[in-house]
Amino acid sequence: MVYELYVDAVRTKVTRFEQVSRLINGKEMACAAGMAFRRAGLPMPEPEDGREAPEVQKEWLSRLEEAGQGESRLADAIRTYSRQDEKVDEDMRKVLQLGYESGL
Repeated sequence: MVYELYVDAVRTKVTRFEQVSRLINGKEMACAAGMAFRRAGLPMPEPEDGREAPEVQKEWLSRLEEAGQGESRLADAIRTYSRQDEKVDEDMRKVLQLGYESGL
């Protein structure tokens, strides 16, 4: 899997349009979260495999709110994720780390 494509997709969806574009899967959401956490100066989240993606989405948005980043474009992008059928897995964790390391 070419994880860097997720970084490019999230950057495009967050920076090139007046409103952020919808994230289409958990890997894009994880990438955006990694970028947002880095920007907020927070440590990279470490979700456990098997957790429901909507559950970690809520947790991440809460932590970003607490850090004063709840209204950022990255947080807006994370909110656009709407799938209910994904779980955290190794690929999602790798993309999360890549997003954190890459930043926006």
